[in-house]
Amino acid sequence: MLKVNGKKVLALALAGMFSFGIAGMGMTSVTEAADKPAYEDGTHNEYSHRMKEEERTHRQNILSLRYQKRHGEITEQDFDKKMKQEQKRHDRVVSEIKADYNRHK
Repeated sequence: MLKVNGKKVLALALAGMFSFGIAGMGMTSVTEAADKPAYEDGTHNEYSHRMKEEERTHRQNILSLRYQKRHGEITEQDFDKKMKQEQKRHDRVVSEIKADYNRHK
């Protein structure tokens, strides 16, 4: 009959498992790198991240002003003045981000 060397079969099986394991690791590292966003908020570039951060800051400032007005901490005139200042600040920051993007592009 056929005589089988157990050591050779075991060595061949282990080599096959290692090669599949190494190939599998190589493929997962490529796909993981493509799936991960660069920033924790889901954006992939600096400009999108800065815009998202500015939108969050702007929204928080508006909510704060509304809270102060609602609880009588500031008057209607102060509220209007501060809202205009906040809108000007927001517009300036957004235009700076867009200018940086266009300069980079």
